[in-house]
Amino acid sequence: MARTNAGEDFIAVCASCDYAGNLEKATSRLPLVEDEVGPDMPIEFPTPGVRTIEDLTKFEGGAEAVRQVKTLVYVATNATTQEQFPVLALMRGDHQLHETKLADSLGASAVRAAHPEEIRNLLGASAGSLGGVGARDKAGHAKKGVHIIADESLRGRHNMTTGANKDDHHIRGVDVRRDINPDAWADLRTVAAGEACPNCEAGTLDVFKAMEIGHIFKLGTKYSDSMNAKVLTQDGKETPIVMGSYGIGVERIMSAAIEQNNDTDGIVWPRAIAPFDVVVTVTNVKQKEITDAGERLYEELKRAGLEVLLDDRDERAGVKFKDADLVGIPFRVTVGKKITEGKVELFDRAIKQTTDVGLDEVVAQVQERALSGL
Repeated sequence: MARTNAGEDFIAVCASCDYAGNLEKATSRLPLVEDEVGPDMPIEFPTPGVRTIEDLTKFEGGAEAVRQVKTLVYVATNATTQEQFPVLALMRGDHQLHETKLADSLGASAVRAAHPEEIRNLLGASAGSLGGVGARDKAGHAKKGVHIIADESLRGRHNMTTGANKDDHHIRGVDVRRDINPDAWADLRTVAAGEACPNCEAGTLDVFKAMEIGHIFKLGTKYSDSMNAKVLTQDGKETPIVMGSYGIGVERIMSAAIEQNNDTDGIVWPRAIAPFDVVVTVTNVKQKEITDAGERLYEELKRAGLEVLLDDRDERAGVKFKDADLVGIPFRVTVGKKITEGKVELFDRAIKQTTDVGLDEVVAQVQERALSGL
């Protein structure tokens, strides 16, 4: 994975160890939350106008987000039968659900957020007043079953606040296991930057966008079993081939390199994958002395093992410079008026620095910089 805002995925990485994972798999360590002793049973209370987690944190008698149970209603598709069924996903108020984690935990081929009318038909209330307490009874009256799955961060939590499945009402003093008793527990949460690494004691997670430039799939014997593809072992017994898929995206490597290496003038190619090492720019093709020097230098650079581009177009020098910057060739050797002094200009695209170099030195300097990676 290459870090770039043009990527299609988010990655969580620990700076202190080698832990890394896509957000659909990544986990983190959360600090322990101590709950005060709550009532023996939940208490309903009115919350007029409260529609969001934040609203409830500001409401008198409400609760901070870490002490709220957020109830999300989804419709899942059974991967085997393709039948759809309603799901309540319970999250801590300050956490975000990751839909792929939800689908994986359910073994579902797809999940989608329920429509407002589906939510009201199921629970008798609108989003903002929903909760798991009594949800099965509500769904039963609607002649629908409901599967309740809770995020692991809610395990053991009590004296929580959640929706009452009654518009403009909430319930406080909720013990998640006692009052809701989820059908399943799973890691449903999207990790966030700054959370503690699950793999080491010292590290915290950085979360960023990234582009996939290579992959490995551990296929095992899934396909060889179906194709009856076998080999003989050392003792002559047949065994299915263990398969793997290894891919490198050449175009993706180029895209990622450009996204990571550019400025206002264009591409700044890493020297290892630049299309050319150096461009020889002849400033005035109508002056034979300059043209001849440029062509000689072009041939010398090629003989030195460099990938060279000769720009001998009948264009203004400024146009040629702009084009070379746009393409992003690491070095530009400008052959111009200074040729009368036995000098050319060597321009380093990455640092935008120009130096005068003698004609007898330029090949060695370009070769050293380009091939050594300096």
